[in-house]
Amino acid sequence: MAIGLTEILLLLVVWGVPAVLLFFFLYWAIRLAIRHEKRRVPGPREILDQKRRERMAAERAEHYRTRGRRPN
Repeated sequence: MAIGLTEILLLLVVWGVPAVLLFFFLYWAIRLAIRHEKRRVPGPREILDQKRRERMAAERAEHYRTRGRRPN
């Protein structure tokens, strides 16, 4: 049973075109989501959490910096 040119083209149209369209749709959706996430404005709780993390990091750095020195 030989597959003719018509059957090959039909399979390509039935499976290939939807697969390519699905790929580009997913690519577009993921790109849009990433771009939207970059533009998102942080909420008040996220701002406070970030400030707290920065303050704790500065305190930790100060502690490690002065750890080796002992006052006389």
